[in-house]
Amino acid sequence: MMDEKALEEYTVTQLKEIARDTGKIKGITSMKKADLISAIRALQDEGVEKAEDVSSEAAEKVPEKKVSKEPEKSTETGSSLKEKMGILRQKQEELRKKGDKTGVARLRKRISRLKKRTRILARAAS
Repeated sequence: MMDEKALEEYTVTQLKEIARDTGKIKGITSMKKADLISAIRALQDEGVEKAEDVSSEAAEKVPEKKVSKEPEKSTETGSSLKEKMGILRQKQEELRKKGDKTGVARLRKRISRLKKRTRILARAAS
């Protein structure tokens, strides 16, 4: 069908289209240009069996994407968040009496975040 130089001249998207048209190569989307060329060549030269082996090897070489470690969002209610804010305000008042300015600032930020979450919940409910 095509010789080696002809395959080298194609772009990756064109090679993926060729591989997709054959319908016998798996893992096309994760392949690089060299992998696509070797899979198409293997399909042309030695038949379907080797092309599937090459495509599976290329798919195994691709590292998995890293999953971001986002905290799980709990199903909290507005009243439970307000209870937490009340507890934090009491702690904040105790720290004010002790003169711990950094502790007061930390608690102020935590209370602020809780307020934002209650507003988000209220918007979602309406």
